[in-house]
Amino acid sequence: MTDRLSPCVAASASRGTAFTPRPLVAAIALLCASTANAETLQMDTLQIEDDRLNATAVIDSEEIALHQAHDLKDVFRDTPSVTVGGTTASSEMIYVRGLEDTNLNISVDGASQNGYLFHHSSSFNIEPELLKRAEVQAGPGAADNGPNALGGSIKFVTKDAQDLLEPGETFGGMVKGSTESAADAVKGTLSVYGEVAPNAGLLFSTSARNSDDYRTGGGDEEEGTGGHQRSYFGKFSLLDQGAHSLRISAEHNEDSGIYCTRPNMECQPFNNVKVDTELSRDTYTANYDYKPGSRLVDVHTNVFHTKTELDRTTVSTGAELNADVESYGGDLNNTFRFGPEDMNNRLTLGSDYVYDESSTGSFDEKARNLALYAQHRMTLGTVDLSFGARVDDYKTEYANGETLDDTDVSPNASLNWRVGGGVELFTGYSTAVRGNKGREAILADDGVGVGETLTVEPGLEAETSRSTEVGARWKGNDLLTQRDRAGLEVTYFDTHFDNYITDETVGSETTIYNMEGIVTSKGVEARATYGIGGWDMTLGYLTMDLEDNQGETVVDDMGLGNQTGDRWSLDNRYTFVDPQMTIGWTVTAYERLTDLPDDQSERAGYATHDVYASWVPRDMQDLTLTAGIYNLFDKEYTDQNTYFLEPNSARGITTGAITSPGRDVRLSVAYRF
Repeated sequence: MTDRLSPCVAASASRGTAFTPRPLVAAIALLCASTANAETLQMDTLQIEDDRLNATAVIDSEEIALHQAHDLKDVFRDTPSVTVGGTTASSEMIYVRGLEDTNLNISVDGASQNGYLFHHSSSFNIEPELLKRAEVQAGPGAADNGPNALGGSIKFVTKDAQDLLEPGETFGGMVKGSTESAADAVKGTLSVYGEVAPNAGLLFSTSARNSDDYRTGGGDEEEGTGGHQRSYFGKFSLLDQGAHSLRISAEHNEDSGIYCTRPNMECQPFNNVKVDTELSRDTYTANYDYKPGSRLVDVHTNVFHTKTELDRTTVSTGAELNADVESYGGDLNNTFRFGPEDMNNRLTLGSDYVYDESSTGSFDEKARNLALYAQHRMTLGTVDLSFGARVDDYKTEYANGETLDDTDVSPNASLNWRVGGGVELFTGYSTAVRGNKGREAILADDGVGVGETLTVEPGLEAETSRSTEVGARWKGNDLLTQRDRAGLEVTYFDTHFDNYITDETVGSETTIYNMEGIVTSKGVEARATYGIGGWDMTLGYLTMDLEDNQGETVVDDMGLGNQTGDRWSLDNRYTFVDPQMTIGWTVTAYERLTDLPDDQSERAGYATHDVYASWVPRDMQDLTLTAGIYNLFDKEYTDQNTYFLEPNSARGITTGAITSPGRDVRLSVAYRF
């Protein structure tokens, strides 16, 4: 495996993970970007929604479709603060600034997704075709962002029928077929939607994808990676019916295949054998909004139910293992608007509740969280302010009957100052708590079987986090020539994660305890944009240090987080008006990771290139043709976000990591009717 990076980022390849960015390297990368327009390059343009006090990154449905996304890695491929480990849907784990998705508040249409099933596999999947947008909150969180947002939050919002209907239409549909060469995959999607009454819509969508074991760079096949994904979705949406809006949805998502026991690692004949696996999720949500036109009334309420299940049967022995996590909950709030119009005072008062139960069939663990929250947002001249707090009352009942039960307050505050000349300065501080945390479902019976002992450490405390963020952004026009557009945003972040709850089994004794000390995630995230006419360029950069209480780098700590080398992404895109076409090129590079504990090998750096195009024929506006080549040069590499286990001949482990897919040619045809 070669460590050579692309020329545009090779200047940075020699460093480890220190997070002080070098202006010279950034300048070289920008220069390379500016000279690359002859190839009319592209990387997915990341939209930054103008909510300065939340700094929400939004990936919309157009971006998702452009890359023919079939999993979460494709959805977040160009979002600097978000990385996705794993090489298939069954093994994917999301990281926000290094912290694993188990420490995030992830939701679908407001439905909490807390299903922690197994530390070697994914606990959450969603069909990208359903998404209207994905919102990422990586910075200081507001009180109304929901519970358990220790490292941030990700909100997935699904499409309404009204989003898909053209003006004047009352019924429509879309059929789509696609192929992927690396895994010999085929996928089909069918959606039908219509207006069943004034302002009332129905949407039904189903998709199916089948794949073989994928080919890596160089041509080898990666065992245990082929599978089958199915998605079924229905949604009723009554929008702006007087003062009322109502959305009700049901979703079933499943992923099945003959995978490895630990799908984020290569199959091994002795300790990572093949298992017949099915991972499924059922989510039901109802969202109601009431806006009668009064400044004092803006009501939102949400209720949900989610069940995530993992069923496995060992191919060689027939041994079965089953686990599931079931969640119920809801949210009720009202936003009051008052005072002078120019102050834009908005006070949100509300309460949210979530109940989780994880089970292996024989034993279960239960956790719940009830919160009251308040968040006030306002404007004072050129300064936007936001401040608030959550009061979380939580309880976890472990399999032996012992409990963690307490109440905590989590304040937050943030500020954005529009200095002038397109310059803004921002800062924020927030805290979060999680005391409703059961163990991963597959281990819920550890310590409670015959002859086993489960002990909860006396004085066990809830997990807490403290996040600080400070940065600057600039947007302007006519920088290098008339009618061009440019932007730059740089953010320093520092998150302290305390009282991490984990467990350890020695012989027949299992102990649940707080890890001593503080885990920190700190670093710099930067994003620069430039465009003129139909051309747009985006350069993204993330450098971070994820360290444990001993000051050592945290890598492959499943349930906590993962350190990577510095990440660079360069995206260029050109959009033509006639013909209606977009073409693009993306480079993603990771620097070599060298600052590691003594028992860990260095992680090689690498760069991958993607090209893609989308075309709507002039005379067939209902037809969209999309093509892409991902990992264009067939690079053989191991994704730094994917679990790496050191080879160990005594344990029969001959290789340390699963190799990523090689060159992948994707073609899709979508037709609207």
